[in-house]
Amino acid sequence: MVKQWFVFAIIAAILWGIAPLFARIGISKTTPLAGVAIRSIVITIIVLFVLISSGQWKVFATLNARTVTAIIIEGLLGGLIGQYLYFKAIKLQETSAVAPIVGSYPLFTFIFAILILGEKLTLTKGLGVILVVSGIFLLGF
Repeated sequence: MVKQWFVFAIIAAILWGIAPLFARIGISKTTPLAGVAIRSIVITIIVLFVLISSGQWKVFATLNARTVTAIIIEGLLGGLIGQYLYFKAIKLQETSAVAPIVGSYPLFTFIFAILILGEKLTLTKGLGVILVVSGIFLLGF
């Protein structure tokens, strides 16, 4: 039986594979910062609607400072700075070249997860990183 997390990961990968096409189209007529703003505003409206309509907004009362801080840092690094730089790159270069390089983030996640979170380095994870980097190199150049 296929694990639920795996299905979610595959769907996310497909959606993230399609999204750069729309990013390229959208960014071609505006600035990267305006693109990030539009993207963020729309996402915020949708997420707030879902949180309120589903009753999940109550979870905010249970969050501790460490959780909120970690989510804020992730949002700033990935959602703001990372997205801005990604849009800048797409504006300057073909999407088919930019997307694989940006897609190399699992390599950095892998390294930082070992260094910061103390996750274990295994042979299969190491081989996976080598394959990911090889694929990025082949697609990006």
